[in-house]
Amino acid sequence: MGKMSEKTGRRSNNQRPRPKAMRFGAWFLLILLFFLPLAYGLLPLSVSAQSVAEGEKLEVFDEVVKNTEKIDGLFTVYHQKKAGKIYWEIQPQQLDKNFLCVVTLASGIGQGVLVRGMPLQDFLFYFQRVQDRLQFVVRNTNFREQPGSPLDRSISTSFSDSVLYGLPIKSIHPTRQSLLVDLSDMLMTEQDFTGLTPILPWILGASYTRDLEKSYFSLVKAFPNNVEVESVYGFITGDATTTAYLPTLPDSRAFNLQVRYSFSDLPTGNGYRPRFADPRIGYFITAYKDFSSFPEDFQRYINRWHLEKQNPAAPLSAPKQPITFWIENTVPVEYRDTIREGVLMWNQAFESAGFTNAVEVRQMPDNADWDPEDVRYSTIRWSAAYDNWFLGLGPSRVNPLTGQILDADIILDANLVRIMKGEYRSLLGDLWGGGGGDGETGSVGSVGSVGSVGSVGSVGSVGSGGSVG
Repeated sequence: MGKMSEKTGRRSNNQRPRPKAMRFGAWFLLILLFFLPLAYGLLPLSVSAQSVAEGEKLEVFDEVVKNTEKIDGLFTVYHQKKAGKIYWEIQPQQLDKNFLCVVTLASGIGQGVLVRGMPLQDFLFYFQRVQDRLQFVVRNTNFREQPGSPLDRSISTSFSDSVLYGLPIKSIHPTRQSLLVDLSDMLMTEQDFTGLTPILPWILGASYTRDLEKSYFSLVKAFPNNVEVESVYGFITGDATTTAYLPTLPDSRAFNLQVRYSFSDLPTGNGYRPRFADPRIGYFITAYKDFSSFPEDFQRYINRWHLEKQNPAAPLSAPKQPITFWIENTVPVEYRDTIREGVLMWNQAFESAGFTNAVEVRQMPDNADWDPEDVRYSTIRWSAAYDNWFLGLGPSRVNPLTGQILDADIILDANLVRIMKGEYRSLLGDLWGGGGGDGETGSVGSVGSVGSVGSVGSVGSVGSGGSVG
């Protein structure tokens, strides 16, 4: 018999259970043993049912890409021309990897900054899968530290990347496990990828919105290191009472703009070493905040080309890969030699750095199978604008992690020749001669030759600002 507890008056735990309690425990054990195998069998059934339910949300891969043109490249592209669809296939190894996006205006309206060749955006991005969506994320490169350090872990949670889109996953390839997304969900939505819509009131003096019914994909190309997509967007006035007067349009209520998207691989392991900028000298730079540096908390890299000597031991050597500019086939024939001469003058500067023939100039054929907006080509382009707020621009695109220039496009405005001609005429006065007819033609030729130093200077200065320098 067990002893009585002094505090509770109950028997201690070494007392045998009563028969009623024994019967209850036996029944409980019997029920548990009966239902445990059933519950164990239902668990895989539940998971399987969940997988089927998830599978029902996704379409069959081959069915989605049926009747499309497959284009292999950096990303495999499936183009369905009739339906105006472009699908991207993203491989598992391409997730969370850095890529470069460059957005350029391929056509304009000849007014304000809306001219062909105008750069719109360039940034680093990566794809990230979250549940049933593929996120398009812009990488934050403004704050950095040594990878893997405690401070780097702090920075990664202190400053956010920018998730621009969450693209629905249309299908998953059964063997490659690659993800298929519809590019229309990113480039043909109310959210303006280009960022043009918010600034149009400032540029044109009135608000305009994109009309998706008048917008479509006009071109898609894929190459081993880049994918090129071009869209045509129809813009209409947002408010008929505030329509701007645009003298370059037949009707100011509507216009079209072509936009080129270049999605390219980022060069890595090519031997390029960033070079720190000297604060005493002006450079175009790529900068980021470094919390571990003192006294300077910002690191500044010079934006420069990647030049390597063929013969490192030689005082003067040709580069392994020269800087190549293409004169666009829209440049008037009478100015091409002058432009070429002006660009090649930069070789004198590169000789001081130990390079011979560092810069090459080639002519874009009239039947070229590539486009000036292609990120693989650096071009000198000709633009015609209604007003002459600029005579030349030299935008360049760089690797935001290192400052390496990857692409540069010099834009020359057609008004350049007219203005130079006027200045030349005002300087010569009565010596100008001719005046109209053949004299005018001759004077234009004079501007092309005598004024070549001036035009070379213009090309040179533009090149130094955005590219060669």
